[in-house]
Amino acid sequence: MSRSARPSSPLAGLDLNLIVTLRELIGERNVTRAAERLGVTQPAVSASLARLRKHFGDELLVRASNGYRLSPLAASLAEQAEAGCAGAE
Repeated sequence: MSRSARPSSPLAGLDLNLIVTLRELIGERNVTRAAERLGVTQPAVSASLARLRKHFGDELLVRASNGYRLSPLAASLAEQAEAGCAGAE
């Protein structure tokens, strides 16, 4: 019996620390608050966001008049990032 190939997750191959950061950025929609929740500096989260943007080829968090909004891709990654973190925990 052959098994069907499972589609690869967009998070596959991504450093677990970046997945945790992505989850917090999606939840907070704010770099400073995500940094506070992670217990790291704001520049560290900004650097991680830059790496995430490069990995996905997407802005992920887009500046809006009242802070940031999620790009459509970031919104679609929210559930996967949460599941990846929950699985690792």
